[in-house]
Amino acid sequence: MNTLGTRIAHYRKLKGLSQQALANECGWESQSRIGNYERDTREPSFDDLRRIAKALGVSLNDLLTPAMQIAESEEGRYDPEERLSPRSRQVLDRLTLAASQGRLVEQDLILLEQIARRLEKPQDE
Repeated sequence: MNTLGTRIAHYRKLKGLSQQALANECGWESQSRIGNYERDTREPSFDDLRRIAKALGVSLNDLLTPAMQIAESEEGRYDPEERLSPRSRQVLDRLTLAASQGRLVEQDLILLEQIARRLEKPQDE
């Protein structure tokens, strides 16, 4: 299961859903959206990923590669709506897309880790 699309297809089949049934569970009329995601011809938005994970009964981390995995909250799930500005959401969506396409190299991950550490520090330092 190397790609996001193959992981979506894997969990969909495990749940015994057709592409159309998964699309319906996500609130979409057409199964073509699921088909495009599974063929990796289209990247889902973060919101679409959340819908798919919920419909499949899996966590976002189940769909993501280890490099893409999201820190989970104390409740066991990351809530992407918590305290994120629209700009922050856009940046996170772009990072998720780049990671899912394997475009993040080790230097990118080091830089992102440095940014994360900096953000963890109190602002008055």
